[in-house]
Amino acid sequence: MAFSMVSPILKLWGKSGCYYNLYIGGVVMGNSGVMSLWIGNFRTKQNLKDYVEMKFDEVGNRIPSQFMRDFNLDFINYNQDLLESTFIEDSVTSLALLLSGSSYEADILPQFVEHYGEELSESYNSVIRLYDFEYDGEVDKTKFKSGNLIYRGSVVYEEWDE
Repeated sequence: MAFSMVSPILKLWGKSGCYYNLYIGGVVMGNSGVMSLWIGNFRTKQNLKDYVEMKFDEVGNRIPSQFMRDFNLDFINYNQDLLESTFIEDSVTSLALLLSGSSYEADILPQFVEHYGEELSESYNSVIRLYDFEYDGEVDKTKFKSGNLIYRGSVVYEEWDE
């Protein structure tokens, strides 16, 4: 089950210059200082890259990635530049190994370890991290031809002064 360690933010405009698209009791996205995490399995590094990569049509319009379609993410709240993905050749159960090398690793790892423990119950080889984004949608997991993906939660990685 996914979790969120993020408190509601009531202001609409932050010092970071970002708009906060927040309201109590609904889907929360576009949240500065928050990272959302998906863990899963892909057959290859290229499969993971293809899954998260946005495409463009012949006139330059963006086409949502399969990741965006599977988890109902839209272009209004989603910033491809704030996405990190990692593929590990051999599946592991260790959260530390899965999150190794992540931006803000020292801030995010302890929060996920506190909730899930140091070892997960299953082995995984892929991680997707989306920064400045709190996902709280209705889709928690998806399966597809080249693997599966599970939303694991959202945590604060950077506090903003008020």
